[in-house]
Amino acid sequence: MENYLDKEETLYTSKLDYAGRLKLAGLFDLFMDLAAEQAERMGVGYDDMMAHRAFWLAIRTRVRIYENPGYGDAVTVRTWPGTAGNVKFDRFYTLKRDGEVLAEGRTEWAAQNVDTGRLMRPGEFGYPTDLRPLPERVCDGPFTRFREKPEQGALCARYTVGSRDIDTGRHMNNVAYVRMLMGTFSVAELEAMDVAEAEIAYSAACREGEELSVYRRRDEEGWHLLVCKPDGTTAVQMALRMR
Repeated sequence: MENYLDKEETLYTSKLDYAGRLKLAGLFDLFMDLAAEQAERMGVGYDDMMAHRAFWLAIRTRVRIYENPGYGDAVTVRTWPGTAGNVKFDRFYTLKRDGEVLAEGRTEWAAQNVDTGRLMRPGEFGYPTDLRPLPERVCDGPFTRFREKPEQGALCARYTVGSRDIDTGRHMNNVAYVRMLMGTFSVAELEAMDVAEAEIAYSAACREGEELSVYRRRDEEGWHLLVCKPDGTTAVQMALRMR
């Protein structure tokens, strides 16, 4: 199979923000949807994984934004799998317009057993172990080890997980967290931002009906956001770094 998968997209309202620019959740959507399409071609799509009682789980994602495309722009989204580790898998992305890289991303994934919650090895769910990873990598370097605590920031929102947020794994979708977190900012706050990098780490699954607490703080780099479950468990942490 081809290791790269490219797709042409024209940007319209659903992916854009109040100013007609690609919003952060829209970028995540483009990358995650294409990853799902390539997973189908690799034989590890939704139905294939369910046959092995497995489900793809995002562990963390980093995106870098060099320029935001806008309304009506024709862009090319590209994805390709990286190295398959013991239980973790790298995947990379780029977003281009007329050959120029506008954004790039990297996600660390795992396959989770839906019955036990155990992370699975490649040979346990049909991952093509003979797939040769491409040498190209983007957004490289170690992921951030988040150590944010609620008392470091201010409570800015409470959010009840609804059916709109739930994916086929019956927990809150990884991009739904991005929508929720970016929705804690006002238009005025967003207008003052120039996001160069966003990084998000997922620690615990959230399910329908849970009331989440969102904390955030500002520093010289940008914004740090923390999502806690009702029992105080950290669910998600995100950093927005400005230019």
